[in-house]
Amino acid sequence: MTNSELVEQAKNLSAARDNLQMAIDYLDMVSASVNSGDTWAGQLFFSNHRAGNVVENMQNVADSIMAVSNDICPED
Repeated sequence: MTNSELVEQAKNLSAARDNLQMAIDYLDMVSASVNSGDTWAGQLFFSNHRAGNVVENMQNVADSIMAVSNDICPED
């Protein structure tokens, strides 16, 4: 791969990291709320299918990481 192609892959990894951080922050917020005794956030998270949004986001991150890996090392 050329340096330019590697820079593009690094940008893809950076975007995946940002998406993963959003999911982590969301889960941290729900967890902290539930741990402090406020069950409303936890109920909202699961009853309104927000958990599915987080799972979908994390699946997109996993797919992005795999795509970068495949682009850098297509034989592995």
